[in-house]
Amino acid sequence: MVVGTLSNCELYYVFGERFQKAFEFLKKNDITKMELGRHDIDGDDVFILVQQYDSKSIDNCGFEAHKKYADVHYVAEGFEYLGYGPLERAGAPITEYDPVADAVFFEKECQFVLLEKGDIAIVFPQDAHMPQKRALVEVPVRKACIKVRVAD
Repeated sequence: MVVGTLSNCELYYVFGERFQKAFEFLKKNDITKMELGRHDIDGDDVFILVQQYDSKSIDNCGFEAHKKYADVHYVAEGFEYLGYGPLERAGAPITEYDPVADAVFFEKECQFVLLEKGDIAIVFPQDAHMPQKRALVEVPVRKACIKVRVAD
């Protein structure tokens, strides 16, 4: 997992052209004014999911991992904790892998990092992660999750 800010995103262009497209899109578009839902950046290789929700208690969050996509989480408004744990330490899955959703879920043992407005976090297939966790209180969050294909 990589955590930083959008203002320093050029540092992560080394991850490849698809990541560069994701960050360029974030720099050029105001997520707070975009319609909720999916927007293609480069077809199924790079697309954005614009989300709005109230941050949640840990009991209402999922600890997940992907096989085909890395996630670029960007907080446009609000703040939330993002849980993280290496996939090799996530334990046995509690669900079967769903190839359509590109997700499998695990128990909730992880560490957390606080993401605030302007922060980004990149999670790769080897990173189990738990988005949307509230801090002390529930707050409204406007966020982008850009899916970047890293495997077939």
